[in-house]
Amino acid sequence: MTLYLLNSPVLTDYGLWRYSGPLDPGQARKIAASGFVSAVGHPGAAELLQEILRQKVDASRRRVNIAPGETALVLRVKTRLPEGAVLDKATLSDLDWELSLLERVE
Repeated sequence: MTLYLLNSPVLTDYGLWRYSGPLDPGQARKIAASGFVSAVGHPGAAELLQEILRQKVDASRRRVNIAPGETALVLRVKTRLPEGAVLDKATLSDLDWELSLLERVE
């Protein structure tokens, strides 16, 4: 099954979902160790995830449809950003954020 990387928790379709966390960086690295598909739309978030996961993470604004049984590792910024804000890695690193896991159950 596919593991996606996302820069926000988003339900991509109707269904039953489980959202769990927070995860520490070590847990996130283990989850991502077998590979992933990046759907991280912002370069700053991709750079931060690359540092956390110790793997190359490309910024990609691809649309994903998480199927039942698939999961997403999510970088969730816990602060409401100003409209249209695009943050670089350094600025994003200073914000309150967490890692979590979004799973499509059905």
